[in-house]
Amino acid sequence: MYVRISGRVRLNAHSLNAQGGGGSNYIEVTKTKVTVKTDNGWAVVEVPAITGNMVKHWHFVGFVDYFRRTPFRDNLTERALRYNGTRFGQGETEALKADGKTKIKLNDESEIIKHLADADVHGFLAPRTGYRRVSLVKTSFIVPTEDFVKAVEGERLINAVKHNRVDVNEKGAIGSSEEGTAQMLFSREYATGLYGFSVVLDLGLVGVPQSNTAGGSIIPDNERKERIKSALLALIPMLSGYIGANLARSFPLMKVEEFIAVASEEPIPALVHGFYDDYVKASGAIVENARKLGFDIRAFAYNTRFVEGAEKVSSVEELIGRLVDVLDKSSNGGSG
Repeated sequence: MYVRISGRVRLNAHSLNAQGGGGSNYIEVTKTKVTVKTDNGWAVVEVPAITGNMVKHWHFVGFVDYFRRTPFRDNLTERALRYNGTRFGQGETEALKADGKTKIKLNDESEIIKHLADADVHGFLAPRTGYRRVSLVKTSFIVPTEDFVKAVEGERLINAVKHNRVDVNEKGAIGSSEEGTAQMLFSREYATGLYGFSVVLDLGLVGVPQSNTAGGSIIPDNERKERIKSALLALIPMLSGYIGANLARSFPLMKVEEFIAVASEEPIPALVHGFYDDYVKASGAIVENARKLGFDIRAFAYNTRFVEGAEKVSSVEELIGRLVDVLDKSSNGGSG
């Protein structure tokens, strides 16, 4: 089960990734620079961004929530229950499982991934013992699309909104700073635009030690399926807006505009990022050429035309539902 998804979402009034602002009353959104092709050549433009690190964290949160509903719910690190994706500390040689009692030694990749599903799917680094595993979930930055950036050239994509944080005294009234109670004013940046995203899930490697992929999966097929299924289901809340910072005050106005997806039982090429104006066409060429080389690829599309034979889906939920259905019908959860 190797899955690649690229697409576009409309985000309004979001503050999903913050930078700076520590100790000040002004909180900035994260920004990065992108290169766009214009009629006059190339331009480098600063845009608001949601980092891949932030996206990956919220997929991790969803994965933990879904996996905790399975019969294997305690096969996670104890830290995962607090949505702490660090997994292993600098000097640690063993990790506590979610049952609060069992400790797993960090001196063998196979033993680590056998007992800890979060380390299996989202990777790990055990600095003290020198063992590591590359994450099976890979996420890009979410950034405004190049055609959107060109179309709104000169418009401000970021604006600041003033908020207040109130501290009251024992009588319930806002007092003065001398009384230790006051009203604090602060500003927070928000951004708006059409954003592109891309996600890669190498779920065919779930339960498979990267130090010896030829040996296949080392976990039971029923648990392997649950790990893969949880990783797929975690995409649903993530792509509905349950992602990023400041969700309590300003849950983002998020709408999926379109996406394309491919899936296979064997490793397949990644799709072109939704940032690019021609990402659907360019991804289609990748898929068609990969098929000519013998890749068995199943394609999906939402709100756009993709490759010949692409299955139309009406939502992210339908896409995940079809992938889970394929998983449930397989004998071992896909290749591995």
